[in-house]
Amino acid sequence: MKILIDAHVFDGKFQGSRTYIKGLYTEMILLKKDWNFYFVAQNTNTLKEEFGDHPNVHYLSLKHHNKFIRLFWEIPQLIRKYQIDFSHFQYIAPPIKRGKYIVTTHDILFEEERFRHFFPTKYRLINGTLFKRSAKLADILLTVSEYSKNKISELYKINKKDIVVTSNAINVNLDHLEKDNYIQEKYNCNKYILYVSRIEPRKNHISILRAYKNLELYKKGFELVFIGNQDIKDVEYDNFIHENQSVFKDKLHLFSNIAESELKKFYTNSEFVVYPSFAEGFGIPPLEGAVYKKPVLCSKATAMAEFSFFNYFIDPFNQKEIEEAILEIINNQNENLEEIQQTILKKYDWKKSAQVLINTLTKE
Repeated sequence: MKILIDAHVFDGKFQGSRTYIKGLYTEMILLKKDWNFYFVAQNTNTLKEEFGDHPNVHYLSLKHHNKFIRLFWEIPQLIRKYQIDFSHFQYIAPPIKRGKYIVTTHDILFEEERFRHFFPTKYRLINGTLFKRSAKLADILLTVSEYSKNKISELYKINKKDIVVTSNAINVNLDHLEKDNYIQEKYNCNKYILYVSRIEPRKNHISILRAYKNLELYKKGFELVFIGNQDIKDVEYDNFIHENQSVFKDKLHLFSNIAESELKKFYTNSEFVVYPSFAEGFGIPPLEGAVYKKPVLCSKATAMAEFSFFNYFIDPFNQKEIEEAILEIINNQNENLEEIQQTILKKYDWKKSAQVLINTLTKE
């Protein structure tokens, strides 16, 4: 079998779908050595670094960055040239079928009326059409959580039995989880609370800023570290920081484009991890924090409702509940971090998700 993977996300800034492709196909390459995998992107050197050299792996270069040229012309030409059996796309597939398509629709949160205000109108109008059309065009439609499966079925009128869950999983290096002075010496961050996520209104960073001020955590020596790009302007977030400069000056650290090895250091040297997002199709960072044996404050909204193993499982719309949970984390020294870590590693495993996709492909 020949599978083409649209891996253009490896050319740009980090996205969750990049983690998904990396985790899923790293395992599939090893599990199906008699299958051939064709990864396509502009920067094939990055792909080689991510997936390595294998006899059954091939890297094909794209010439154009424009997504419409890629989808309408370049990828269809490659499908025909290499006689591809299945082509795998994230969210958006070429409108004209060549061979069979696998489409992963990670989430359609912007289609839910209660969350529409979190997304720009242009984004909703364009992607609403493209996502729906691609999902219906797919020979195999995948998603990453039961929550997303239910919403895709409901809003796009697709039978649940035709949607397969290939769950996101955790792929981390569990060596050397003890704290050191690396982050303190390189980034001047001390005794910090960590939030790893893009900065936009849906992610609810403002609740952590408010809690930090209301609880006077700066007087207790705590700092805040936010890691992620600001993709959508968050006016309330920006104004709150500006209005409270005396609180956040030298205490709020903002970083983006942090390498994976560095990110591990940020996790392992943090005091605890927070993830108070209003809406997610899955939500990997709180799981990463827990696997690195850190206390985690996690939202229980949308797909994150599946993460009921967390001790500090909060309603992201309830500021008082968030602040009470933060105080509990600070005062609790006896959390079952090992148990939570093992629960996550057992439940969210890329090999399991890869096997689900293999089984689905072999039935076609």
